[in-house]
Amino acid sequence: LFMKTMAPNFVQVAASTTATRARVAKAARRLAVAAQRHGSFELASLASRVGIDSFGEAKAALDTMLAEMKNQQKDEYEKNDFCMSEIDKTEDEIKEAEVTKEDLEDKHKQLTNTLETLNTEIEELTNQEAEMNMNLKKAGEQRKQENQLFQASIMDQRATVNILNKALKRLQSFYAFAQIRAHTQEEVPGQAVSEKPSKPADYGKSAGAGGVLQLISMIIKDAEAEAADLNASEQHAQTNYAEMVTDAMATIEAHRATSAEKSEQVAEVEADKATAEQGLTAAGMQLEKLSEVLKAHHLECDFLLKFFKVRQEARAEEMDAITDAKAILSGTNFGK
Repeated sequence: LFMKTMAPNFVQVAASTTATRARVAKAARRLAVAAQRHGSFELASLASRVGIDSFGEAKAALDTMLAEMKNQQKDEYEKNDFCMSEIDKTEDEIKEAEVTKEDLEDKHKQLTNTLETLNTEIEELTNQEAEMNMNLKKAGEQRKQENQLFQASIMDQRATVNILNKALKRLQSFYAFAQIRAHTQEEVPGQAVSEKPSKPADYGKSAGAGGVLQLISMIIKDAEAEAADLNASEQHAQTNYAEMVTDAMATIEAHRATSAEKSEQVAEVEADKATAEQGLTAAGMQLEKLSEVLKAHHLECDFLLKFFKVRQEARAEEMDAITDAKAILSGTNFGK
């Protein structure tokens, strides 16, 4: 009777145990295949635990690992987005910094050329001013020499005119006295008047005296005319010299004003150049910093970015294997 009663129960228990072992083996095999395919040590360890641990412990281990893998999947996805975003952002910042640096280099070159041009122009103005001052000095010395020559010449002419005027007056006085004396002798009272007047004895001398006086007068007029020409030439030369000095001084003042203005421009350009140089230094340092940041991003992210899709797909398949294993252990039939 005992055998008849207990035998069916033993058969049922044995059958149940066989089915359970089959499910465990199938779940473990599902995990082992996935572990081997993806080279996952963790999944292989989990497959071993499924065959050893109780159902409750096995399912708990599966749930724990599945939750971890979901978190890993999520974290890796977020990290991938972060890496792509940060690398793109840093690369854009590097491009902007490079453009800024190029602009500053162009500006620095332009300012350097402007400085060279301004300094050259200032040097030319200085040289022209020095040349004009030299010409003024030479012109002043020449004018002085010309004036000294004029003074000597005009004094000679005046002395000549003075001497000739004195000589002319004396000759005029002499010849006038001689004529009066001769006339007086011809009209002596009581002397008989000749029927035919005879030529005065000093007629030839009187005629000759007139020519001498005329000659002296002509010489005086010539000397006075020469003196007048000298005066006119001196006045003309002095006027031209004064105009030349006025024009030269006006040009020099204009050059000095232009030079002063350009010197102010030089100061402004030098300040701008210094600012550009500081900007170039800052841009260079920024580029170096950004390059280091980009390098760090690549060191941190390149492996993930390169194998992101493969890792995501592999982990998804491992998660599917865990899900299937849980279902198998729960009694779901996925085929033999």
